Amino acid sequence: DKPGESVFRIPVSNTQAYRQFGNSVVVDVFAAVAKLLKSRIEFAASQRLRQFYDEVS
Repeated sequence: DKPGESVFRIPVSNTQAYRQFGNSVVVDVFAAVAKLLKSRIEFAASQRLRQFYDEVS
């Protein structure tokens, strides 16, 4: 291969290739976002639970 050239071929239609590549990226992105949100979700849940117990006490 010359610099900037590649002989890599995708043996499926463009639509199928977009689906395959898109699915592989989305899982990693979703996992990263979920990891960032986990502490915030847990905090919000604990606040809501605390508020509930304050109201029923």
